[in-house]
Amino acid sequence: MIHVAVAEDQLLFRKGIINLVNNFKNIKVVIEATNGNELLEKITTSTVPVHVSLIDINMPVMNGLECMKAVRSIHPSIKNIILTVHEEENFINGFIEAGANAYLLKTAELNEVESAIRNVVKNDFYFNDTTMRAMHNYMHKKSKKQGIVSDKGITPREKEILQLICKELTGPEIAQKLFITESTVNGHRNNLLLKIGCKNTAGLVLFAIKNDIFNLYES
Repeated sequence: MIHVAVAEDQLLFRKGIINLVNNFKNIKVVIEATNGNELLEKITTSTVPVHVSLIDINMPVMNGLECMKAVRSIHPSIKNIILTVHEEENFINGFIEAGANAYLLKTAELNEVESAIRNVVKNDFYFNDTTMRAMHNYMHKKSKKQGIVSDKGITPREKEILQLICKELTGPEIAQKLFITESTVNGHRNNLLLKIGCKNTAGLVLFAIKNDIFNLYES
């Protein structure tokens, strides 16, 4: 069972998303909050573990960005999905760089919300085509201004694994494809996180796009 927390100040939307999510198989909303501060308090005092938080950007008391950063700091095992009306590239990339595991518009189809929840638990991130293109465009504009950063000493094998991560292959799938063990894959993934200094797998994808290790248009 995947336990979900929802932080959204608009009552009708919050109740609507809760009812919808509760209809997904083996997914249940265990916490609802009207702002980020309330979400943190309820997660901290909850008697059941929270696996995924759905966080709105525009909330009183503590906004979505502050809330997500606090959740990441205090409860690092929780995956954070941003649910918002903002589709501008700077919003998307700002939240991904800050550690969001997924970024969804409130106009998303119901099956995509379910897919995002399951994928952040399974793969640590979920990026749809809109998010990937926004990341690609933004990071390449940024790269032209700042220049490509160091390759961080990434080995050919680590680069290969990073490319497969960007294609949303799981650890077992990568292991099978490369004829190595899953523990070896996890070891390379951890090395990449340390070398690049990323917060999570989503950060690895950002790095790969920025440095042309993964090209959205050739995948």
